[in-house]
Amino acid sequence: MAWLCLAANADDNLLETITVTASRTAVQVGETGSSVSIISKEQIQRRNATNLADLLREVPGMAVSQQGSLGAITQVRVRGAEANQVLVLIDGIEANDLSQGSEFNFTHLMANQIERIEVVRGPQSAIWGSDALAAVINVITRSDDLSGTALSGYAEAGSFKTGRTGFAVKHGSHRNNVKFSLDHLDTDGTNIARSGTENDGYRNTTANLGGSYNPTDNLLLSYLLRNTESTTEYDDIDFFTSRLPVDADFSTESSQTYAGLSLVYKPGDLTHTLSFSRTDTENITSTTSPHDDESRGVNDQLRYQANLVLEGHIITGMLEYERADFEQRGAASFFGNPNKNLDADTKSIALEYRYDGDHLDLSFSGRHDRNSEFDDSGAWRATAAWHLTNDATSLHASIGESVKNPTFTERFGFFDTFIGNPDLQPEESFSWEIGVRQSLMNKRMVLTAAWFDADLDNEINGFAFDVSSGAFTANNVDGQSNRRGIELGLNFTATERLSVATSYTYLDATQADIAGREVTEIRRPNHTASVSANYTFDRANLNIAVMYTGDQEDDFFPPFPPYQERVNLPGFTLVNIAGAYHLNERVDLTLKLENTLDKNYEQVFGFSSPGFSARGGVRVSW
Repeated sequence: MAWLCLAANADDNLLETITVTASRTAVQVGETGSSVSIISKEQIQRRNATNLADLLREVPGMAVSQQGSLGAITQVRVRGAEANQVLVLIDGIEANDLSQGSEFNFTHLMANQIERIEVVRGPQSAIWGSDALAAVINVITRSDDLSGTALSGYAEAGSFKTGRTGFAVKHGSHRNNVKFSLDHLDTDGTNIARSGTENDGYRNTTANLGGSYNPTDNLLLSYLLRNTESTTEYDDIDFFTSRLPVDADFSTESSQTYAGLSLVYKPGDLTHTLSFSRTDTENITSTTSPHDDESRGVNDQLRYQANLVLEGHIITGMLEYERADFEQRGAASFFGNPNKNLDADTKSIALEYRYDGDHLDLSFSGRHDRNSEFDDSGAWRATAAWHLTNDATSLHASIGESVKNPTFTERFGFFDTFIGNPDLQPEESFSWEIGVRQSLMNKRMVLTAAWFDADLDNEINGFAFDVSSGAFTANNVDGQSNRRGIELGLNFTATERLSVATSYTYLDATQADIAGREVTEIRRPNHTASVSANYTFDRANLNIAVMYTGDQEDDFFPPFPPYQERVNLPGFTLVNIAGAYHLNERVDLTLKLENTLDKNYEQVFGFSSPGFSARGGVRVSW
């Protein structure tokens, strides 16, 4: 019955859940002025997802674009913002890839060893920096609540000759917690082109070591070392007749290494935190060319933070130094020489004040950045949460301004069909949201609603076609981009066995085109929705998720005039089913069905997504 109790309690007390992402100090979700979604370890296990992107499809405000099958470039846009305006953290370490446009490729982060995911929507740059213009997604892989030693492992096999294996070992004591995990995935994949028969496979191996040590009661040392090595096969583009994918034996080898070390000292009401982190990413692309294209990005951060906690008041100050190094290698051509070594550094100071009252919670934060490549910039944010007297209803709001600097790729990138623009200017955003949270039925049901609005100036278009050179480039768009919409959510624990979650997002994202006309931004569906239900039997668990993505537009670049045109991506509905049978205290049998209705759909124009697939396996723990 312990398994049953665990499932029944997993969604309870959502508003009382602690988040470490919405502020520079831990705070309950119900006390934040921003919209926050939490995906727990139990929810992750029930869904038996493959990677991080699969888990985010059910979160309000999220639009996922996967460029084909598993392993392909996968972007997540939040509330209509660009993928590089969303900051991804792995155990607090900034994980965006400098070598790939400062985006995070969500396909490479496997779901098996994730303990928890926190998603904070709205302007977060004041506390998290430039990349957090629209949202922060914090992936937590380590667990600090273990006593003793625990081992676990899994093995799965399924469609497309897919195999997944992995194990984890954890040890926890009064002063020490450590976790090591190793995961491997190998699949032949599917053909991402509309024609042809050649499948595009994917391999991923991830090792993760993390933990903490308390030498004294007021001193904490935390560490993380994580490495992912992956190979993604992909197709060529027929540049002369169709500009669509065609079979080819191309591949990209990627490496992501994350390392972090932090020291927390708390002698009393004042807490000192000193931390260092490094994100090192490298991508090597192999085609028919005798020379591989290589790009590498290294981001080092050194941060000092001080928190002063008084009765009802929390004051946080932060000093940060960040150095970014970008390296690019490739064959020179008449377009130019892609070989570059570039760097930039940023010195930042940030302050945050939080007031925690009986019925009112407030926060004010500000940040000033000195960047070696651009003018000084600032960001600010204010939030409020007002709890009505019955404590079941709360209103929340946030407002803020952010600046997003152009990426190395946008300024200096050089690929077969892209030439960077070193004259780009930073993007500037002003956004706000208001919302309500309502608890019903003794907190077994939580309803959420939010209305958001964001205006972006100097938006960078990374798909601008330059007729004179015959290549793509990046430029600042004249006029203003507007993103506004509504998010609705419901979490309901109907019985101790049955829980239901639903979400719906309406998005209106527009920008001015080169003629000054207002057009819809690409890959932003007006409507997205999801419904999931989980039922726990005495010895089994069943999870059904239905996810709808509405019609959306994309850009297509034919090899003949007008060289750029808008196309429609029809909406689609995916149905995924996950099941587990509890064989005994140590062994679970698992089954996952994806795209159960075998829908034919595209998330990026011209790139086919996988049809129906099934996989089964076993999970063991002791």
